Amino acid sequence: MNLLIPFTDLSREAVKSFGGKAMMLARLQQEGFMVPAGYCLPVSVYHDFLVETGLDTFIAMELQRKDFRAMRWEELWDVSLRIRNHFLSRAWPKAMKEKLLKDLSEGPANWSAVAVRSTAPGEDSASQSFAGLHESRVMLQGAEAILEAIRIVWASLWSDGALLYRHELGLDSGKSGMAVILQEMVVGEVSGILFTRAPQDGSVMMAEAVWGLNQALVDGSIEPDRWQFNRATGAVTEKHEVVHTVALRPTTHGTELSSLGEEQRGQSPFDPVLCRELFQAGCQLEASLGLALDIEWTYSDKNLHILQARPITTSLQTEEGDERPWYLSLHRSLNNLEALRMELEQQVLPGMDHDAEKMSAVELSHLSNRTLAGEYLHRRRILDKWLSVYKEKCIPMAHGLRLFGEFYNDLLKPEDPHEFINLLHSDDLLAVKRNQQLREMAELLRNDHRLLQELKDGRGLPDGSRLKLMLEAFNREYSGINWVLPKELDLSSWLVKLAEQDSDDKSEGLKQADREQAFFDQVPETERGMAVRILAVAKASYLLRDNDNLYLGKVRAGVSAAEQEIRERIGSGVSEGLDKILPETTEKKVFSRYESQREPVESPDTWQLARQLVGQPAGPGVNSGPARVLDNASVLTDFKAGEVLVCDAIEPNMTFLAPLAAAIIERRGGMLVHGAIIAREYGIPCVTGIPEATKVIKSGDQLTVDGYLGIVTIDRGKG
Repeated sequence: MNLLIPFTDLSREAVKSFGGKAMMLARLQQEGFMVPAGYCLPVSVYHDFLVETGLDTFIAMELQRKDFRAMRWEELWDVSLRIRNHFLSRAWPKAMKEKLLKDLSEGPANWSAVAVRSTAPGEDSASQSFAGLHESRVMLQGAEAILEAIRIVWASLWSDGALLYRHELGLDSGKSGMAVILQEMVVGEVSGILFTRAPQDGSVMMAEAVWGLNQALVDGSIEPDRWQFNRATGAVTEKHEVVHTVALRPTTHGTELSSLGEEQRGQSPFDPVLCRELFQAGCQLEASLGLALDIEWTYSDKNLHILQARPITTSLQTEEGDERPWYLSLHRSLNNLEALRMELEQQVLPGMDHDAEKMSAVELSHLSNRTLAGEYLHRRRILDKWLSVYKEKCIPMAHGLRLFGEFYNDLLKPEDPHEFINLLHSDDLLAVKRNQQLREMAELLRNDHRLLQELKDGRGLPDGSRLKLMLEAFNREYSGINWVLPKELDLSSWLVKLAEQDSDDKSEGLKQADREQAFFDQVPETERGMAVRILAVAKASYLLRDNDNLYLGKVRAGVSAAEQEIRERIGSGVSEGLDKILPETTEKKVFSRYESQREPVESPDTWQLARQLVGQPAGPGVNSGPARVLDNASVLTDFKAGEVLVCDAIEPNMTFLAPLAAAIIERRGGMLVHGAIIAREYGIPCVTGIPEATKVIKSGDQLTVDGYLGIVTIDRGKG
């Protein structure tokens, strides 16, 4: 029995086996519409693959690792990445692979190129559509490339987008499945999307078009021309045109964006003949199926080919406060990320730094109450502006890490799905540079016993001494000690503490150039250029992921300084005109609007006797030590070398503790949180995403932290 079933043999009753997308294409082909030849791999093969490889057990364990209600978007990325990596690293069952290779040799492998697409049951039905949550691959050549793409499409059943809409999709590790479409690739001169009823105005038909292949339109790499048609006559009623300079074209190894020739540059992909054919096809398809449709098409050799057709539904509509569409928008193409990187490096971060410098130059104590009030409100407006920019620009840049992670894992299939982060180490992380400067000053103090004793006795540093000059330069560089270290902690006191602690430098010591060369040696020559671009974006994402918070922290420090000045005047009774200036909520809570909201989960009371806590593995390694729970700023001064740092979230003013920690545990989850980034830089075991970590764990508890598995073991009989 063949595993691949041709479109011509699919019956309408088999939708549960082949999915709505495949059934729609088969029906259109059977009714005479020009649909590329295709086959479908049924859901049953997906389930057989899971059982025979043990993936069914692994997926069930991943989905039970943590309550989804308490997960941040970054944790969903992590879960999805781990599942995807296991799909790709598990070997094909021998008998299954032999059958598939035989079927491919009799059909798809003989085509010039193949497109592999998802067709999950219920994915595109008349009642709901979840376009964009699952993956597809185009321009594939050879049986092995097709088999690889099938596993990628299967894995996308558990994409982060699908996990966001798990309730609507009915995702269940034991029941959910994915069928796969294999279609002959049609390379069109023009491609696009046709809505038989425009999303914003159902009285008109709307088409979008780009030069070349459709994938660049779908992923946002190329902006399309957009034309509207009168539904009764087909007359063009509105045009939105852009300047076209590039198109997605096929290459010997896949696809790439290439410059348009002179004839097409700046020219609209639409012409009267194409418009007429699109209008006629839209009318015929809608009449045949009795549904308003969203149609992907391509135009090749003066023939209109239907690539996909799905009902236009009202699915994925959101209620107020539902941020899932925003989470989905974080997925960006490589071209988009490269442009975003330039904007962040050249405009956003310098802008934050400029505003922070202007704030630090103001002597708040010299201002009148009225001027101070105005200055404070001005600073709040500046902070609100940068918080908005942070959400719009900085957070999406983190997708560069995920993009590289998928590229790396798809190519090398490492045992550790986060291994790719080892290539992103940077000496330019502000937190690492800051910690290194602190360590250098502490080392200088450690070697000067007399000066160390003078500081311990409370005497100041001598004028003109090397350490005092270094300290002054440090303060100038980081613009405000209240975000470098907590206000309660004097920097000189911290240097004394560092000087008396272990002097080992834990920062990453491997040569980055050697790592990168080893990676590029494993990249096929045809993909080397893409690898260089993706790695560059990922390194920028990694650097910006931590640095943007430190730049934003400087702006927040400026607001906090003005707020503190107002509070001091209120406390001293000279507060005329200031009493009603401060908000009831603190600046910290204002910032939290752009952080994940902590949802109600199981009461920590039920965990008090738990010996093991399960979170997300975020920094490889295993280490033990007594817990130091940081639930307020004042206990930072109590932290000792060799303790396990347990906190709600690593804030910019806390990363100076990392080099002393035996391990890090953070309530916030994900491999991209700042605690995880700093832990990897110093080679410290790290587990993130443990709900209510600062309540479940007590200071003094003896902990063993396994950063490989994401497990924390508690022994309350020790410590």
